[in-house]
Amino acid sequence: MISRSVWIAFAALCLASGTYWILPTSELLPALERQGLLFGVAALAALCFRPRRRIRPAAHLRLAIAGIGFFGLPTVALEIARSGVGETTRSALFAMVPVVIIVAIITSDAAAGARRLLIPALVGLGGLLLLLPLQSSFSLRGEWMLSLISATIVVTGICSVWLYRLLQGLALPIAILTVGAANAIFLLLCAAACGDFVWSAGAFNAVASFSSVVDVLEIVVIIWLLREMPPIRFAARYLLIPLVTIVESFVLVRPAITLRIVSGTVLLAAGAGMLLILSDSDTGDFLSLR
Repeated sequence: MISRSVWIAFAALCLASGTYWILPTSELLPALERQGLLFGVAALAALCFRPRRRIRPAAHLRLAIAGIGFFGLPTVALEIARSGVGETTRSALFAMVPVVIIVAIITSDAAAGARRLLIPALVGLGGLLLLLPLQSSFSLRGEWMLSLISATIVVTGICSVWLYRLLQGLALPIAILTVGAANAIFLLLCAAACGDFVWSAGAFNAVASFSSVVDVLEIVVIIWLLREMPPIRFAARYLLIPLVTIVESFVLVRPAITLRIVSGTVLLAAGAGMLLILSDSDTGDFLSLR
């Protein structure tokens, strides 16, 4: 049974992420470096609250790998693919994560509660594709970038299921410390390898801004929700966040309303809603990915 506080945090996360496009963004730091520093700040903050109880190094390693697969790898893949794949295509492709999670659960555990959720996930995906149609690329680089994102989506879905199991019974500060430190190291190394690293003191001050504090809190909330919400329900955010953005664009931009827009919005809302309402608790009891 998911508590009310978890639902409130989940709703706030989806609303904040969906509204992010309205807010001004800082360009003082490259994306990979900024994300790496934010994860580092989250890890340092968690270090102050870490309980004395220790976990085995192997458990830390598994949690670090799963955390990089869920956070760091998609960040790097999206940054690499930025020049070859349009933003709308990238957003639409990540709506496939719920489908990947459901298939992973069905394949590994044969959980009956997960099978009936495949159709809602596909309905939501179809609705988003109506609103954000894929932009096919005829260049070799574009095809490689699409393949990279597709592979990353599969890894993200699998790691989401894996993290849910690894985080059960684990103190939140330890989880934030391990996942934060692993992603900070990974992202900063990737930024340095890409030659996209800034050493300016003024640029580093951007990490102390209010928006960066909000981003660090978002990392903490996501790790907490990964532990508290079954993967399928939490994956509904990949449909809800675009839905929030689309609804806000209706209000602010006021585009011409067409049958395609209405149909896509209805399907997207229906798919996301069914994933939240119909998710059966038995899917969370069998997650093992053995």
